[in-house]
Amino acid sequence: MRYAVNSSVNTSRIVEQVVSMKRNEQRESFRKWLTLAVAILALLPAYLMGPIAFTFKTTVKDLLRQELAGYEAATASDSRLKAHQDYLNETLKRWGNDFAAAREKTASSETNDYKLMLDVSNRLSSIESKLDLLMRESQRDRKLQNGSGP
Repeated sequence: MRYAVNSSVNTSRIVEQVVSMKRNEQRESFRKWLTLAVAILALLPAYLMGPIAFTFKTTVKDLLRQELAGYEAATASDSRLKAHQDYLNETLKRWGNDFAAAREKTASSETNDYKLMLDVSNRLSSIESKLDLLMRESQRDRKLQNGSGP
């Protein structure tokens, strides 16, 4: 009988441990899924904002065109818009050309700087070789003066 009571106590403890482990696993699983769901919900507006904004912008433009279609000023508005867009395109092209010229000038300047440094290097090596030659001649002259003097 004592063994039977002990057995039922052990069994109930095991069942409690299994239930406790299952609850812990469920909590961990719930936390993981909740973290994933929060991340997805946080990213969802960012992904949808572009298409929604584009749709809203297109809708607003369509509504404006419909309203302006009733007025004769719509064509004048479109022509002004086109002229402004042409002006902006021309400005961008001009800026692109200016930047290209600046880049070419910088590259040319770097090339000229490189050539200048090569020229300076060549001249310095020429001066160095001439100084070496003069130093040898000077030493030779000193040896000759010292040798013929005493």
